[in-house]
Parts: sequence; C-alpha cells; structure tokens
Amino acid sequence: MNPEQIERILNSGFRAVLVTTGGGSGALNALLTTPGASRFVTEAHIPYSPEALERFLGEKLEHSCSPETAKALVAKAFFQCLENSGDKFPIIGISCTAALQTDRERRGDDRAFICIKTEDAEKLYALYFSKTSRAQQEALLSDWLLVLIAQAVGAERGLILSGSFNPVHQGHCNLLKVAEEMTGLRGIFELSSANVDKPDIPEEEILRRASAIRDIPVALTHAPRFVQKARLFPKSTFILGYDTAERLIAYEKSGEWELFQGLEDSFLVAGRHHAGSFQCLENMNLPAGFESLFVGIPESKFREDISSTELRNTN
Repeated sequence: MNPEQIERILNSGFRAVLVTTGGGSGALNALLTTPGASRFVTEAHIPYSPEALERFLGEKLEHSCSPETAKALVAKAFFQCLENSGDKFPIIGISCTAALQTDRERRGDDRAFICIKTEDAEKLYALYFSKTSRAQQEALLSDWLLVLIAQAVGAERGLILSGSFNPVHQGHCNLLKVAEEMTGLRGIFELSSANVDKPDIPEEEILRRASAIRDIPVALTHAPRFVQKARLFPKSTFILGYDTAERLIAYEKSGEWELFQGLEDSFLVAGRHHAGSFQCLENMNLPAGFESLFVGIPESKFREDISSTELRNTN
C-alpha cells in the first residue's frame, strides 16, 4: 500500500461509505489504520456471509459476486453516505464483492466486481485473477481498490486503454505497459457495451471478454464515444492506436475539444501499420489549438503489427 496515495485519498475532501463482502478488506484496513481516516471514511460494512449480505441489502440475491450485487451494494453505500454527510461534502459510495481462492469447489473464475458511485458518475469494474494464492489475490485486489478510489476522488490521474478486446492479445498488454512506463501511472482497460456503429454487446459476452484479462481491472461502461468516456473518467490519459485516434478526430466536434481540455483528459497515441505504411502521431491532422492534448508513443518504444480482427479471421 502506498502511504502517500492513502494520504491523498484522505485529504481529497470526499466523505465515503465502503462495503465489501470480504475481499478487498485490506484496502479498508489500510485506510482505517492511517491517522486521519475519519476525514474520508464515515462508515464501513463487511457483510461476509450470504445471509449477512442478504440482510444488509434486504433482498435475496442470485449471486453474491456479480455486477448486479456490486451495483446494489454501492447504491446502499451512497445513500448512507448522503444521510451522513448531506450536502456539506462531496460523497462517494464504494462496493467490492469478490470470489477469491477457497478451500471448496466453486464454479467460475476467481474474480471481483468493484463499483464506485459519486454524484457525477457510477463506475463498474471487473477484475479477474490468475490462479495464485488467496493472500496474493487479496493483496492485488486491495491494491487496485485503493488505486481506483484515488482516481475517483481526483487524488490520482487515470490511465485507460479502451477497446473491444475481441480477443485481447499481447499487443494490448504491451501497449498498456509502455504507457505506464511513460506516464508513471497505473493503467486499466475499458470495455464499452455500446459501440458507435455496431449493435450493443450483451452482458454475457462483455464478461467473457473481460475474463480473458487477468489481474488488471476492466471498466465496464456504456460509453461508445470518447466524449462520454471523458465525462466518466476526468483527469485521465486515454491510450489510443493510430486508427482509433483518427476516428476520434473525425467524430468529435469542435466544441468537444474544450470539454476534453476542461476535464483535464489527454491522449497517448501509439503508431501502427495502417494503409500500407507505419503511421504515427506526426502523420495526423490534429485539431487546431488542441495539439497539446496529444502525445505520441515513439516507434522505438512500441510497435506491434497485430490486431484483434486479424486474430479472429485466422481462427
């Protein structure tokens, strides 16, 4: 746990209610054992057993670890925070429901769903784990939970690689790693169920794609355009391939560039083989007056001539 990160969270001005079904309790412990935790945490709940979870929510659940449960928990957390704080402070509800390594047979992946709700937005994340020990999964979950909280309260800048990930491949992972090295930030994936020019993706398919990404959170959104993603994730850097950056510039209208600037969002652009040659940021016609929103990733740092479309066509 990063003590400086925790201090920034506590000093963010937000008041929070946290609910976890057990997994991720290390993040709660890290917050509560830091002096001044009451500046941020107003209440915390750990409804650990299925019976306790049902009593806490006041309803019977089909699955203890699911996106729906995470959303139900965060709704109650947010309402409790509103009752505690009124309109004196910005408020945030945080929920985490997890199915980590256990000593009994369980169907499905080791996974967690995190939901964070503020007055401006509600964000849902899926985190699927590699087959490691419960202690390692708990440490990773708690670490990521603190990162996502820090980003939600503006204490840490976000780094996001958006895509359809059908399928995810090593190029995606390498690009995220290079972006982390260039920015010093922790990067996550973002997968939207809505697309600009394609039918919506069913939840079952969204979760199947997310489950192929291990040990890194995937933000599950309904935000097909980057102007919508920017509103969900202010103060974030979005990682784009060259072709996606070209579509962004073509789709966005002039007034929306001011929105990106006002939200302190920016774009990190990776070159790729496109239309017969390697194309990079220098080959693009950037929106006049907003060139500073874009930074290129040098070819020497990243070049992967691979695409999900090609992988699907070869299978």
